[in-house]
Amino acid sequence: MKLGARIIKTGIAVTITMFLCKLINLEPAFFGAVSAVINMQPSIFLTIKTAKDQIMVHILGVTTGLAFGYVFGSNPIIMGIITILLISLHIRFKFKSNVTMGIIAALFILSSSAEQFLPHALARTGVIFVGLSVAMFVNIILWPPRYKQQFKEKLLASNQQAVEYFCQAIHDYVQLESDQPSLHQEQKKAVHKSNKQSRTLLEFLKREDDVLTSATTEQTNRFTTAEKFIDYNQSLIGKADRIYELLPERFERRRQAGLPPISPEFKKILKILSSGCITITRVNEKLRSVIIHEVAAQPEEISEDYWEILTNAIEHWQPKVSGSYYLHALLDVAVTANEIKWASRQAKKLLFESMSEHFTE
Repeated sequence: MKLGARIIKTGIAVTITMFLCKLINLEPAFFGAVSAVINMQPSIFLTIKTAKDQIMVHILGVTTGLAFGYVFGSNPIIMGIITILLISLHIRFKFKSNVTMGIIAALFILSSSAEQFLPHALARTGVIFVGLSVAMFVNIILWPPRYKQQFKEKLLASNQQAVEYFCQAIHDYVQLESDQPSLHQEQKKAVHKSNKQSRTLLEFLKREDDVLTSATTEQTNRFTTAEKFIDYNQSLIGKADRIYELLPERFERRRQAGLPPISPEFKKILKILSSGCITITRVNEKLRSVIIHEVAAQPEEISEDYWEILTNAIEHWQPKVSGSYYLHALLDVAVTANEIKWASRQAKKLLFESMSEHFTE
């Protein structure tokens, strides 16, 4: 198991909390340690958010415990009613912090004698505040999360993987002849996961900036561009998935037809489709340069030359074929060509927008 900074910081926070509670005679120190563990979140924003929710849950638990204890006394039935009430209130107010801590606070108070209700409530509150304060201090001061660099690395990797996955789908479609197609399920899972992680890191980064700095227009523009890039990656992955959905059906049609040889005219169409990935790869390299490395790149115009060449090839092929078998082939080509067209045009459009936002005065 890899020991990351968060694991080490959690151990440090627990140690400091236990030490402080013993030093100022706050008991039970164990609850302070639990509070520290809960509040050691993967980002400063989430640490503060969790702390706020935990305070509210704790206050709710303590208040309810004191009110019920002084009015109805302490017995198993009252404890059960309080548990149900606190869970209901937790759902009603949509607190993110675990309701368990609030329930424990209420039951801890009710488990003592009536004259100890208030002292126990104050002691319990004290250890909770020590735990969450220590967690916040340690998370902010000691090795604070560096999401900017993590995000850049993940965004770079996720775009490279998305482009590779898309071009692999085009390659597998073009090369399909007599062998059962491979659908690359592991690659599919990995590329979806990578892009999802990019989106999560972007949310962490945006929240960290909200907490630690005042967001500038430039920062907002960069976040917007990065989000568009992630959306582009996700669409690119989805289009690759759709191309892979064509392969089993195309192979089955070829198998039922006796695996006929591919005509020179159709091979030309497939070659043109394959060449579309050259443009997509090139433009995405420029996108990574602009969005991730913040280095200017030359925008590219949206051209119809590629599509005119493809149209001519299809028109040259069509008069020589007939029947539903070839109609399905034409539909598959149309779907695949449309996905390539979108990937190329959207990349060029995003490149132009990114250059306009980040490199113009």
